[in-house]
Amino acid sequence: MDLSTNITTEGLRNCNFPVANQEAGEGYLSPECSESQNGIVLIQEWWGMNKSITLTADKFAKHGFKVLCPDMYRGKVGKNNEEAGHLMSNLDWINALQVIKSAGEFLRKSGCQKVFLTGFCMGGALTIATISTFGDDFDGAAPFYGVPDLTKFDLGNAKCAILAHFGDLDKAQGFSDPTTAKNLEKVATDKGCKFTLRMWENVDHAFMNQDSQRYNSDAAAKALSETVEFFKTLA
Repeated sequence: MDLSTNITTEGLRNCNFPVANQEAGEGYLSPECSESQNGIVLIQEWWGMNKSITLTADKFAKHGFKVLCPDMYRGKVGKNNEEAGHLMSNLDWINALQVIKSAGEFLRKSGCQKVFLTGFCMGGALTIATISTFGDDFDGAAPFYGVPDLTKFDLGNAKCAILAHFGDLDKAQGFSDPTTAKNLEKVATDKGCKFTLRMWENVDHAFMNQDSQRYNSDAAAKALSETVEFFKTLA
C-alpha cells in the first residue's frame, strides 16, 4: 500500500487512558497545546505508532488542539509492507473502536469541550468505522485515504460533519482509490450525512506521510490547514 523510509523509528508513548473491558490504552499526547479545550484523536497508518505519526500529531497541536494518538497495535510497529499488512489484518476492529472511543472520552474528561477525529490510511478507515459505530462521540471527522467495509459500518449512524481527503492518483482499489472515494461520497449523501469529499489533484496514497516516497509537501500542508479550519468551524 505504501513505501516509507523511516517507519521503524517508534514514536514516544507518554500517556495512558482507561478503556472499558480492556487493559488501559497507551498513546502519545502532544505537549504542543496541552491546555486546549478542543481535542483531536489522531489514528495511525497501518505501520503503527511511529515517529512520523507523532510528528503529525504535533503539527495539528501547534494549531491549537490537544492531540492524542492512541497506539492501536500496543507497541508493535511494522518494519515493511508485509509486517504492516499483517498487523492491520490481525487488528480486532471492535476492540480498536472501543480504544478510539475511550481516547475521545479521555480528552473530554481532561477539559476538552469539543473532540474531533482524524486518521490516515488504516486510520482513515477506522475514523469512518468509529463515527458509524459511536455516532455522538465526536464533533467532527476528517478521514484521510481509507474506507472500511461500508456493508459492516452504517454511515447513517454518523452524527458529525465529515471532511474526507483522497488523492486522485491513489491506486489502492476498494480502499482509497478515487472510485472508492466517490462511492463513499454517494453512500454518505444517501444516508443524509453532512459530507465533503476533498479530492486532491496529482497526489497519491500517503501524501500526508513525510516518510513516504509519495509525500507531497504542498498538498499535505494545504490539507492540514483545511482540516484545522474545518474543525475550528465546528468548535
